[in-house]
Amino acid sequence: MGTLHRVAGVLALGCFACQGVIEAPRWMPPEDEFSEAQVDFECGVDVPLDPPMRRLSRTQLTRTLEDTLARFGVDEGAVLREVEGAVAALPADLRTTDERQQQGQLAFFRADQSVGPAAVEAHYRLGIALGEALSAPERLRGAGYDCLASEGATDAACIDRFVRELGRLTHRRPLREDEFRFYRDEVYLGGDTVGRDDVRDVVTVLFAQPNFLFHVEGTGALDGYELANRLSYHLWDTMPDEALFAAAESGDLLTSEGWAREVERVLADDRARAAITSFLREWFRFDHLNVASSGRGADFEAIAGDLDLDASFDAAVEDELIDLFLHVVRSGGTFEDFFLADVTTTTHPTLARIYGVEPAAPGEVVPVPPERRGILTRSGMLLARAEVALPTINSITHPILRGVFVRRQITCDNLPPAPGGAMDDLPVIDRSVTGSREATETLTAPLGCSECHGRINPTGYALERFDAIGQYRDDEPLFDGDGNETMRLPIDDSATVFESDAPITGGAALAQALFDSEKAGACFARHYARFTLGRTERLVEDGCLLRAMDEAIDEGRPLSEVLTILLLEPSYRTRTEN
Repeated sequence: MGTLHRVAGVLALGCFACQGVIEAPRWMPPEDEFSEAQVDFECGVDVPLDPPMRRLSRTQLTRTLEDTLARFGVDEGAVLREVEGAVAALPADLRTTDERQQQGQLAFFRADQSVGPAAVEAHYRLGIALGEALSAPERLRGAGYDCLASEGATDAACIDRFVRELGRLTHRRPLREDEFRFYRDEVYLGGDTVGRDDVRDVVTVLFAQPNFLFHVEGTGALDGYELANRLSYHLWDTMPDEALFAAAESGDLLTSEGWAREVERVLADDRARAAITSFLREWFRFDHLNVASSGRGADFEAIAGDLDLDASFDAAVEDELIDLFLHVVRSGGTFEDFFLADVTTTTHPTLARIYGVEPAAPGEVVPVPPERRGILTRSGMLLARAEVALPTINSITHPILRGVFVRRQITCDNLPPAPGGAMDDLPVIDRSVTGSREATETLTAPLGCSECHGRINPTGYALERFDAIGQYRDDEPLFDGDGNETMRLPIDDSATVFESDAPITGGAALAQALFDSEKAGACFARHYARFTLGRTERLVEDGCLLRAMDEAIDEGRPLSEVLTILLLEPSYRTRTEN
């Protein structure tokens, strides 16, 4: 593209640019209208309904497989290499939507409950591959089962031990006697005389049966093992450790005190980082981030200068927000300490340079300048998301894209899709003489655009002090189609947002206004409830859970407590029929 490059197309992809008068349909359901996010939740019917039987996500299944093999005593790395083709064939989880989902938001990956023919076939073939790998004589010997390594073994006690020990891991609880007899007497076709085919069959069935592949629970109050599984899969994305198994066996998990102790221990464990990372990556839509290393063109090179924007930098902008969140959790900080953070955890020299600070030592934090206060001013929040933006970055900022991201993911305002015809006949804007704010106003000026863009645009304008890769700037450089700078415009990052009684200026002020409005905290509660329950939150049925979490945020209780409130609610430890 030349001088009239890119912006019209990019803003159109934002799904909200308008041109001309768009006639609204005669009837439009509430979900297709703009609506302010709910900030207070009512505690009425406290009945969180779950699907009858959730399957393990792909991440949970692979991590469970790794832990099962390690706990069984085999070289899990070697086995995983042998079955990597079968693991790779497991279908990827999808970020789905449903009739309860807010417009523009998606469920978390762990909520995908689709089980099609491809998944069934993949699960079956994984079981066969594991049966082949674990029945090898050398592997049986390595796991302490010399008694099964030879054809025609007749050591009944050894056979029993093999079934009970592997079954305890694949079922994530001790086998019931009827289950034990089935595997011992039905799957082992030779009874007490066992050959490799018999071992292979029982391994295959143990890994292909529902208890390994699904979260199998009864109705009513969950038993100790069901509680152990629910807790470990929520915070670790894998099976319970031996301490959780012990607490389940002793009945300690069935007491409020014992349950609270294990919740605190599991959250404090380093394994919790993986699940929290998954939550943050999906909440912030990092899976659709336009990474800085994709930047192209002379205009991009002009703003990037000598910054080393490689894959390590791409990882650093995500890691900063994840590490900051974990730092707040582990240090006893609040949601406010995270959302309005005045420190950074980044150890990456390039990201620290962009922030104007020295890199933090591992595990430590350093203060950031006042204009960087709050997570909205960090590079990982300012980069565009690829689902609505160009596949590469140039020098142009996109107030609409930034505004849509904040309004949907951070405040949970309901933004409808663009009406039909909104992308027709968009004006071509000469970006060699037109700044981002003026271009945005031109594209969204027509009648019919103000209801949504009156919320979206000002949100993006408040972040205009930061360029396309998150650098703080005093003016906006404009470029022609060859990447030659044509002029510089003063930055206007003042904005009138509905959450503030007075105009605000800058990203730090925007973050403060959103926090003070209680929208940021209430939206976080909704996202985390969605992640915890593995489904879309229900404002009526889940009202008690949402209110408890939201009140803890508003009261400034520790973020670690906020993350566990849903787990400590009595209703979380029950399952009701739907």
